[in-house]
Amino acid sequence: MSDAKKKSGFWLFKLFERVRKTIQPSGVIESFEIVALHTSGMRHVTDYEIVTKEGKAEVSQYAVGYRDGEEERHLEKRAVCEEAAALKLLNECRLLSWDGFRGPHPKGVEDGTMFTFKATVNGGKEIRAAGSQNFPRHYRDFTNGLYKILNGETAAQNH
Repeated sequence: MSDAKKKSGFWLFKLFERVRKTIQPSGVIESFEIVALHTSGMRHVTDYEIVTKEGKAEVSQYAVGYRDGEEERHLEKRAVCEEAAALKLLNECRLLSWDGFRGPHPKGVEDGTMFTFKATVNGGKEIRAAGSQNFPRHYRDFTNGLYKILNGETAAQNH
């Protein structure tokens, strides 16, 4: 077999492995310390956080503004739910597969939403992702799940 065929076979294998990991990541999220999503668009900047406290998950939504050049976060909503409900959302949205996702802004799209995502799960594993009008699989499911928790549409307790 020629070196060119070996190299193309190697790259095809690497591509297949990347796709396989995206479709079916290994493992599940069994615990988390913090999950943070930062979104921004032309007229909004919003932060979402999920933290664990005594077997519960506290979900918060912050409006982000700027005063005198400094970023200020203002709590808009907060809800508390069972930690198991938050873990279910994280796993159903396959957040482990998001690690390393980089979604460049699509050509020809003049506006959109940018996001950065960071989570610490399973005793220290970090998940990081970012994009601009280009999102990992199940991103909308995740943001819809946050919305439902924050608006009392799940077994959550609003504060």
